Amino acid sequence: MQSLKKAGEDPAVELFILSFISLYLELLVIRWMAADIQAFAIFKTFPLVACFVGLGVGCALGSQKQFRLLPAALLFFTLIMMAGDVAGHLMHFPTLSGFIWGKPGQTDILPIYTAVFMPLLLVLLSGPFLLMASLGARLGALFNAIKPLTAYSINVAGAIAGSITFSVVCFQGLAPWQLLILPLVLLLPYLSKETGKARWGLVLVPLCVALAALSHPVLPDINVLYAKDKEREKQLQAPPVEVSTYWSPYQRLDVVPRYYVDDNDGKPISALLGNTIFSNRLQYQEASDVSPSRFAKYNSKPLSDYVMVYGQRYVLPYQFQPPGEVLVVGAGSGTDVKQALEHGARHVDAVDIDPVIMRIGKESNPGQPYQDSRVTLICDDARHYFNHCQKKYDLIVFSHLDSVATVGTGSVRLDNYVYTRESMKSALRLLKPDGLMVISFCTTKDWFRDRLYNTLKEACGYSPVVINDKHASWYVANTFFIAGRDGNINNLTIPPAYEHAFEKVAAYTPKSDKVLTDDWPFIYVVTHTVDVFYLLVVLEVIALSLFASRRVLFSEKDPRNWQLFFMGAAFLLLELQSISRLSLIYGSSWLTSAVVINAILVMILFANFVVGIGGEAIRKNKNALYIFLMATLIVSYFFPINQVIAHGGGAFSAATLVVPLVISLPMFAAGMIFASSFSESANPRRALALNLLGTVLGALLEYFSNYLGIKNLLLIAVGLYLVSWICLLRAAKLQTAAGASAESTDLAPETAQSPADTPRPSPDPTAG
Repeated sequence: MQSLKKAGEDPAVELFILSFISLYLELLVIRWMAADIQAFAIFKTFPLVACFVGLGVGCALGSQKQFRLLPAALLFFTLIMMAGDVAGHLMHFPTLSGFIWGKPGQTDILPIYTAVFMPLLLVLLSGPFLLMASLGARLGALFNAIKPLTAYSINVAGAIAGSITFSVVCFQGLAPWQLLILPLVLLLPYLSKETGKARWGLVLVPLCVALAALSHPVLPDINVLYAKDKEREKQLQAPPVEVSTYWSPYQRLDVVPRYYVDDNDGKPISALLGNTIFSNRLQYQEASDVSPSRFAKYNSKPLSDYVMVYGQRYVLPYQFQPPGEVLVVGAGSGTDVKQALEHGARHVDAVDIDPVIMRIGKESNPGQPYQDSRVTLICDDARHYFNHCQKKYDLIVFSHLDSVATVGTGSVRLDNYVYTRESMKSALRLLKPDGLMVISFCTTKDWFRDRLYNTLKEACGYSPVVINDKHASWYVANTFFIAGRDGNINNLTIPPAYEHAFEKVAAYTPKSDKVLTDDWPFIYVVTHTVDVFYLLVVLEVIALSLFASRRVLFSEKDPRNWQLFFMGAAFLLLELQSISRLSLIYGSSWLTSAVVINAILVMILFANFVVGIGGEAIRKNKNALYIFLMATLIVSYFFPINQVIAHGGGAFSAATLVVPLVISLPMFAAGMIFASSFSESANPRRALALNLLGTVLGALLEYFSNYLGIKNLLLIAVGLYLVSWICLLRAAKLQTAAGASAESTDLAPETAQSPADTPRPSPDPTAG
């Protein structure tokens, strides 16, 4: 305790601050790596696993020596992110299972690419691992210096504060390198006492230099278009390209002006087409005005032809009937909204989940659609808007609504629940009797088009109209799916002016019958193939995790700690499926994820309080708690969540009151079991380490939701909780046997040493 007080004065205060920093840094690592390194834009599980393994190993060590390495670990992680800023956009994740955008190329090069990617992955993940291991070492020492349940409660309270703070500062649009300043300031008093101000300064100076370098990011590439006179391309000069970088609650956004540069009868012209928006370093969408009248002044036929071809995919949805009242979901930067206005819409409701993209559209779309009085901006998740909207529309447009971001750290992407059968039924409900719903998407994948067709057909009850792009290329093809509320769309035809570009499919015949549902919303995931390359990477991560934590896992023989290991794995699955299922009610937004995570932490804190009040009475009835846990899991599994949500209602409806209760009860029961078991731990830091390492198993098992569905994660959790229960029963059996052995020793001849004479070792907070 003396050494702890020298370092941090009050162990409880230091534990709170370091717990605050640990969750704050965990969220920062995931956000930063997903933004600058393409491989983690969707696969956020891997940085999460690196953080959990690092914290677990660090907690088990509980060493001041490792904590002194934290400044160097911070510098190392920052240097990795500097490299990611330069080359991270080149690192796609090797996978056969879809996610369409951001794949490394053809299947035949994947073996070579995977062989190169795997050692690079080791280097990338070593950054967050070393960072969290250094921090976890101090946390482990503090856990052994305070009563277990008290330490755990302080840890959870600090985590709540860290999570809330991170959510607030993210909403302010700060870059990750700026977000790193707060934990640095909080760490300085503790690190300067441990490492000495001079040694800490040696790391602080290069760290500040690295952060300053990150404030000037590497610019994304953007193609300037040339036409007609190839000999003079080198002589044509486009205006200087200036990049503006924004950070939304979901992603990094780089905005780059896009020009059409041409030689028009010996006179160079430079026409601003709009602004290209990159999401997490991947080209994402265009803030453009493709109205031909805007380019008439250039008197350039090549330019006019380009604008016409480029704009057709945005214009076509408004050619089938007068638009009237229009709803555009995934409105983004306003290109579709501008075309609705151009074609006579009386009013447009523009819905998008990202407030920063809408702000970019308002500031940089040359057509200025969001300044028009006929437009209402609605920052909301499209599915959430469908569920609560009472308005009727002549036209609903899903225009290339796609996402390169996920909800939290799971496999559910922001747009997954927008394309399910249940979502499309909700959208069709908003149509007027003669209204149309148009879904357009760019993809070359047959299985993807089949999936959209099957889902819309099941939602509306008849075959939707399918229109294909005649000039599809190897990398992009526009497909339109059109449905109406009354089903009278068979006579729908392509206007003559667009027959050269599009064709109506006479009888669309899908090759698969897969339908997207709220339980299986993974629109981008291929399930008919074994993803060998993904599995190779997963096996690498498992092997590295086992190697890093070998001293913790393979030297641990106490069944009580293994009980906490499997509880950690099961609890993470409960948390991820809770975020996914509650997204159906509150929307797949960053706010939903943040609120759910913090609500879970508050519930854990309350469970600790109940166990603290209940004391021995609760600790003696852990079997009853397990029975209660299993009952709540069964109820949650069979609860008709979709039927309840379908009935809608206001803020105090069954969907908003009953569903969260059903989903949260298993986590509360699990929290009470964990708190009562952890409070009895003889070595809290090792018990916490096993629990953290268990969450790694849960994070990897979450991948199976891509094949089994989200609800079936509960069945996996049931299996894990049963294994943890068996470990508890095994520990109780060993304790009973040890008690019987001690009793027989007490009844031995008088020469035996009595318990009172046995010396007790003094507690050592750094013991392993």
